Amino acid sequence: MDVIDWAALKDNCAGDESLMDEIIQLFRQEGPALLDDVRAAVQAGEPVAVRKTAHRLKGALVSLAAPRASAAAKDLELQGHENDLARASATLAELEREVGLLLVAVVKGQGAARA
Repeated sequence: MDVIDWAALKDNCAGDESLMDEIIQLFRQEGPALLDDVRAAVQAGEPVAVRKTAHRLKGALVSLAAPRASAAAKDLELQGHENDLARASATLAELEREVGLLLVAVVKGQGAARA
C-alpha cells in the first residue's frame, strides 16, 4: 500500500490536477501543525482533545488519499472517543512516521506524472 493512493486522489479531485496540487500544498502547509495539535493532546492525556485533533487531521489525510496515515489518525480518534489512551503513544508514533513519509511523498509527487 502506497503512502498516497494517487489514483484515489485523482478521483477525489475529478481528475483536476491543479486541485490535486492545491490539496497537496494545503497539507504541506497545515499538516505539520495538525500533527502538532494531536501530539500535544496525546501528551496532555486529554481524550476529548485527542478525539477532536485526530478527527481534524484524519479529514485532511482522507482528502489526500493517504490510507495508512488516515487509519492511524482514525485509531487515535477512536481511542479518544472511548476515553482509553493506553495505546495512544504507540499510535501517535505510527501516525508521526506515516505523516513524515507522506510529506516526503507529496514533495516528490507534486507536479510529477501521477496514476
